[in-house]
Order: sequence, then structure tokens, then C-alpha cells
Amino acid sequence: MATENFIVASLPDYVQNNKELLVNKFGLLGNGTRQRISIQTGVKGKEALNYLDMTVVLQDGTNCAFTPEGNAELTQRDVETALIKVDMEFCPRKLRGKYAEYLIRNNAVAEGQKLPFEEFIVNYIIDSINDQIEVMMWQGDTTLVNDKTRKWINGFLKIAKTEEDVIDVAIASNKTAYDAILDVYMAIPEKILEMSPEIYVSPALFRKFVQEMVAKNWYQITVGAPQDEFILPGTDVKVVKTKGLAGTKNILATFPKNLFYACDMEGDEEDIDLWYSKDDRVFKLEALWNSGVEMAYPDMVVLGEIAA
Repeated sequence: MATENFIVASLPDYVQNNKELLVNKFGLLGNGTRQRISIQTGVKGKEALNYLDMTVVLQDGTNCAFTPEGNAELTQRDVETALIKVDMEFCPRKLRGKYAEYLIRNNAVAEGQKLPFEEFIVNYIIDSINDQIEVMMWQGDTTLVNDKTRKWINGFLKIAKTEEDVIDVAIASNKTAYDAILDVYMAIPEKILEMSPEIYVSPALFRKFVQEMVAKNWYQITVGAPQDEFILPGTDVKVVKTKGLAGTKNILATFPKNLFYACDMEGDEEDIDLWYSKDDRVFKLEALWNSGVEMAYPDMVVLGEIAA
């Protein structure tokens, strides 16, 4: 009974005290690709993203006349977000037994310090949400109506495959990971190379690539450090392991700021709440947010596809 009272008394505190931080962790910053690309806030439903492209022309300075040249071109592409939520409930009595014992073993604290039951549960849920957002950002497809993760939005792959200006690269199935990545690199136009592009690959392809580099002694590895990116030998272009591409045969290259993640964060469409319901004696949790992605310039994207 004491354990149940402890849970009832402590569960709401963590969310109430850290709500802004928790909302940012899944509504805005998250993890994975969102740490690298552009973030567009204030987007509700379908809205236009505005891009400014400027042309600067050098002229003969010996001419006293004022002869304006060049232009500033404002272009738009629509980004569509989906409003998504997670509803869950927890019966405090079911936290007894093996689950509580697991937490006690893995969160040993000094006597009198409360155990982070709520923090453990909420952070686990947010980590799961972030993993699913990452998959949705890359593999989202609104035609997959039965897929609980990918059906909400069209992700980067779906957008790239439907845009005529994207540079497509067909890669033979028998190519090594290094050669497949090199094919995509060689297709990157010079104007993109000047913008510090990155090559995004699945964890499986990244693992093969790194092992090939080790076998060739073409590697730069810090022992004990996470290996999530690797400079393609002979270039200054990063190959980036991307969880959202897991299970795919696609490789995508562009400069990070060309990819946009859209959300609200300026209204009330991102929230997380946890409360105790006396009606049915359970804790209820709701996480609410909106997500969408878009690319600013499809003609600055290279999409490789490895044959089956």
C-alpha cells in the first residue's frame, strides 16, 4: 500500500515541473535528423514555407551611373502537418511486482530519495514517440492507411520520389556499401558541394560502409565514441547514419538546411499531460503534437535507390 501511495503522490510532479522541456523533446527538438535540419515553427495544418533565393551580380565600379542588377526571388512550397496524439493509462496497482522490482534494481538511490517512476515512464514514452517521428519523417506515406507510424504525413523519401527535379541514381544490387554511397556522391552537383552536403543512409548500410573502411584502413574512428557519421574518404562530405531510413534501400544526399521539419510550438497544439482520474482510479497520459516535412529545393537533392 505504501508503494501505491508513493506513486499516486509523485507521478504528476515530474510532468508539471518539466512540461516545457518534455514538449520540446518530442514536439520540436527530438533526436536524430531534427538535430541537423531546418525547423519551421508556427505551422498548423497546411501552410506555405517561404524561401528567399538571391542573385548578386558584380559590376564595373568605374561607371558612376547606378545600374541595378540581380534579384531577390521569393518562392513557396507547401508543407502539410498532421495533428497526432498518444493516449495511455496506467493502473498504479499493476506497477507492483516485477516492474517495480526492475525499477528498484536499476534506479538504486539513497534512503529517503524517491524513485523516478514517473520520469522513467514518461521518458520511455517520449523516446518511443521520437523514434516513430524519425521513421515518419523519412518513410511517411499517407497512402499507407494501415500503418500506425507512417500514414500521417508524406516523408522525405515519398516527396523525393514524386519530385521531377530530384536527381535519381539507380544503384546495382551487387555494389558494395562504399560504391553505392560513392555513386550518390558523384551525382551531387557542384553547387550543392559548396553547401556542405550530407549523405543519409540506413543504419545497416552505414555499418557495412564503416566495416569496409576499416578493412581498407580508410577510417577515422574514436575508440569508445558513438559512430553516427563518417567522412567519405577523399571528400569533405559526411555520411550520416539515419534511423529513419532503417529497412530501406535508399540513400539521400542534400545540404541539411534544405530539409525542413514543420511543427507548431507557437500555439497550443503541442502538449503533454498526466493526471490521476478518480473515476476509474488510473493515471492517464496524453501527448499531442503536429509534424510535417518538406524540402526547399528538390533540384538540390540526390536520391539513390539500390536495386532489390
